[in-house]
This record gives sequence, C-alpha cells and structure tokens, in this order.
Amino acid sequence: MRRLFLILLLLMAVMSPTWAHPMPSSSVVLRLHRAEIDAELTLPITELALGWGKPLTLDAARAVREDGDALKEYLHAHVRPTALDGRLWTVTVRSLAPITAKAPNTRVASSPDIQVDLTMTPPPGAPADRLTLNYDVIFQRLITHQAIVSIASDWRSGLVGGSPIILGVMRDTRTSLAIDRSHGSWLRGFTALFGMGARHIAEGTDHLLFLLALLLPAPLIAAGNRWGGYAGGKEALRRIVKIVTAFTAGHSLTLLLGALGYVHLPTPLIESAIALSIFVSAIHALLPIFRGKEIFIAGGFGLVHGLAFAATLTEFGLDPLTMVSSVLAFNLGIEAVQILVIGVTMPWLLLLGADTRLPAVPDGGSQRHRDRRIRLDSGARIGME
Repeated sequence: MRRLFLILLLLMAVMSPTWAHPMPSSSVVLRLHRAEIDAELTLPITELALGWGKPLTLDAARAVREDGDALKEYLHAHVRPTALDGRLWTVTVRSLAPITAKAPNTRVASSPDIQVDLTMTPPPGAPADRLTLNYDVIFQRLITHQAIVSIASDWRSGLVGGSPIILGVMRDTRTSLAIDRSHGSWLRGFTALFGMGARHIAEGTDHLLFLLALLLPAPLIAAGNRWGGYAGGKEALRRIVKIVTAFTAGHSLTLLLGALGYVHLPTPLIESAIALSIFVSAIHALLPIFRGKEIFIAGGFGLVHGLAFAATLTEFGLDPLTMVSSVLAFNLGIEAVQILVIGVTMPWLLLLGADTRLPAVPDGGSQRHRDRRIRLDSGARIGME
C-alpha cells in the first residue's frame, strides 16, 4: 500500500507541470465594414488536428499547401453566421497562411498556427452590424478548447486602432454568440478619426519639427548669406500663413491619394525623406539657402509627410466611402493641433524677430541690403541730432 502511494505521488509530481500548462486558444478577430465583416482566425495547428480529426504535419506551411482546400471546406461547415431572421451569411475564405512564432525567452519555435482570413457577407436586406456567429471550428471534438472572439475595427462605434475589444469566449457549451453593433453612428466614427489625427500630429514630433524649423526665420530678412533684421509683423505673418498653407495642401493631397490606394511608397523611403526634410529646414533656419522659396519646400516635403499620415489609415482596411470620411476627419484633427501649435509659437517668433539687430552687411551683400543699412544708419544719426 505504501509502495502504491509513493508511485502515485511520483506520477503526480511528473505530470503536474503538464496539467498546469494551459492549452492554446484560438482567436477570432472581427473588423466591421458597411456591408460585410472581415474575420481573422488564428488556429493552433495541434489543436486543429485534434478538433478536425485529421492528421496534420506540424510544418504549418506544408499543412496549408497539402490540406488547404480540405481545410477551406471544413471552415465553411463550421463557421456559420446567421442573420436575425435565420438566413445564412455567405462566408468566403480569402487566404490561409502559416504562422510560426518563437516561444517567449527561448530560441525554439513554439507550436505553429494557421491564420485564416474570411469575409462574411449578410444576405440581401440584412444588416451587417447584427448577427449570430455560430462557430465550432475546433471544439466540435476537442471539448477542452476555446475561441476568444474580439472586435478590432468598428468605425461607426469609434473603434479604429487600439486594442481589440473582447466580445466573448466560445467553447463546446457555447457555440453561438449574438453580436449587435447597431448602436454606432457616423458622428462617432468621424469624432474618433478627428481625435486620432490630433493625437498623431501631437505625438509625431518629426512633422512638427519640420514645420517649426521652417517657420523660425519667417520674421527675418536675409542679409547676404545669413539672416539679418526684422521683416515686420505683417510680413512675418504673411510668410507664416503661406508656409503653413503650402504644407497643409501638400500633405492633404497625398493623405487622400495614399489612403485611397492611388499612391504608395516603401515605409523606409518615406521615413528617410521625412528625416531629410527636418535636416533641410534646420539648415535653412541657420542659413537662408531657400530664401523666398519656403513655400515650395513646405509643399514639396508636405507631400511626403502626407504619405506617412496615410499609412496610419490604410492599416484599417476601410471601404472607399468610409475612407473618404476618415481622411477628412483625420486631416481636420491634424490641422487643429497644427493651428494650436503655431498659435502658441508665433508670438514668440515675432518677439524674437523684433529683437534682432541688423549685422554689418558683408562685401558680397546686395545693393538693396546696403541701401537699407544706410537708411537705418542715417535715421539713427538724425534722431541723435
């Protein structure tokens, strides 16, 4: 008896780490659009083999290649969204892809997953924001498995970007999940994108650095090969308005074209161009290398900055009509913060410019600057007499 008890203790000691190790869950991430819902399924391949009842190789790429067509049929049978009146939605499997991630704090690959991209379309006349999701992809046989259902994008509810919201956990005892997202509105989506645009420019120091560096010499006059005296408040304000308008026109154009997919550049190229724009505007703040041509620099580099803004919106996979509203709201958020920053900094620029004194004009200076210097000196002498 004592020997049997010792054997049981030994078995518990050996098996307890296995019992304590949680089984991986699958995930279902939804993205709502005006007329359809995109779903991204992440299925652990070992659990998929058990739930499907089909031997699968642990090589996810090979499993997709050899069993992809059969897996698509299996998914069609076990992902069954229905409308409120009971009619079935249309489910289209867009792609299957292997995922192999490294286990935390190790160099060993963890159990591979298969990612499935679906599009679910409601029947004619049925709303796209209310449905019942019937789903039992793995736990139809593997009752210990569960699927976490979350929503990552719902424009009309103001959910764009950020962390997904969990809608529920599905398992063998809960194979249906009612989803109702009808509480949203166009205004909530527009407001959310306005706030996102405001945060993007407020946190995007690279965009503000470029603009502020270009505005620094706006109140100054170029004297030879350096900045000289004060241009006056009206002239400085006129230059600031022109520079800001050019930058806004540039980034607004490419923001719209990039977000709608008409223009695309590699991200490293865009980031390098933005860094170059900051460098150029900083040099110009020290030396008047582009005097009188600031609006072209602002507009030209604004085109590049707009593509960076567009990259934020293209990640959401919005339909064209929603994308147009998103671009407008996002751009208005950018402009609101931009105007706020300029409104705060402009008085200080004018004060600093007014405090600037004209230096001696070098031999290479223009006759116009020499005449201005002579007039100022003559006025000073008359005042002293």
